[in-house]
Parts: sequence; C-alpha cells; structure tokens
Amino acid sequence: MSIDKYAQIILAAKVAFEDKGYRVSMADIARRAGVAKQTLYNYFDNKEALFAAVIVDCGAEAHAILDDATLALPDKLSAFAQAFRRVSMSAQGIAGYRAMTAEAHQFPELAASFYHQGVGFLHQHTQRWLAEMNATGQLHCPDTALAADMLFSMLTGFERSRLLLGVAHECDGDASRVAPIVHAFLKAFAPETHSF
Repeated sequence: MSIDKYAQIILAAKVAFEDKGYRVSMADIARRAGVAKQTLYNYFDNKEALFAAVIVDCGAEAHAILDDATLALPDKLSAFAQAFRRVSMSAQGIAGYRAMTAEAHQFPELAASFYHQGVGFLHQHTQRWLAEMNATGQLHCPDTALAADMLFSMLTGFERSRLLLGVAHECDGDASRVAPIVHAFLKAFAPETHSF
C-alpha cells in the first residue's frame, strides 16, 4: 500500500470512529476510504488493529516533538502542549474518549489497548524526556510520573469535562491557553538556579 493510500485509510477510519464509535463496521470504513473491504484486511488483521493504528497516528506529532533535539526546552514544551491539545481536545479526540469510556466494561482489552498505545505510551515517552531534563539539570523533577501527570492534567483538565458533556465547543492547541500552562509547569519544576 502506498503511503497516500495508508493515510487515506487512517483518515477515513478516524472520521468513521468519530461518527459511529467503535461499533462502526470495516465495510463502512472501506467505503469512506474509497477502497475494497479486502484492502483493509490486507493491512489490518481486524478492526482492533486498525483502531490501534489510528491511535498511534494521532500521537505521532507529539512524539516527534519530544524527539526533536533542535528545540529549546520552553519551545519544545509549548509545541508539545499544542500538539497534545490538538488531538485530545479535538472533536475526534473527545469522540474517541467517549467511545472507549462507554465500551470499556464490554471490551476491557480494547480499552486497555486504547490507553497503552495512546496516551499511556505518550505518558511514558514524556516521563523519559522529563528524566533527561532532570538529569541534565534543565528541570528539577525527580518524580517524572507525577510531573507528567500534572502536565497532562493541566493541558486537559476541567476544559475536557465541559467538552465531554457537550457544554463547550471544540477547542484546539491555541497558544493563548497553552502559554500560561507551560509557564506554570516550567516554574513549578525549575531548578533552583534557573528561572523561566
């Protein structure tokens, strides 16, 4: 499959999962992607594998930012925060979260996969990056799990609750909201000899 065809399928699957949740059929996804149903099965053994690929694709930008050695710490954290919010606070991100919350009791393995391949994997990646920042003295956060928890919570928090309950409109990675969050995080974990 060409890269373009793969991207076409992933995009169609994102929209399909947003519209109908996990119960959407592979036939529906194939129709939306403009490919034969067999094409999906040539590259994804089942709907769970396709769903996992969608999750991985959603987090790709945030992972790439953490790995970008050319960005200074404040710039990297700001870019990461905006990318994280663009995915988690988008209509698709909220729909996916709703779908998995609703299906978790019936499909616990799927819910676990959604977590471990999505935000759980990104959380681990963030912890590794924070450990590097701690080791090089750029941040002081010996408890990287707690620091990552705080960052993720600050970036979603109560705002996501409003989105989940439908009392707020879709938001994105807007810099005006990200800037004070990044500033507060950097200040909270600044080494004693440095001030952001």
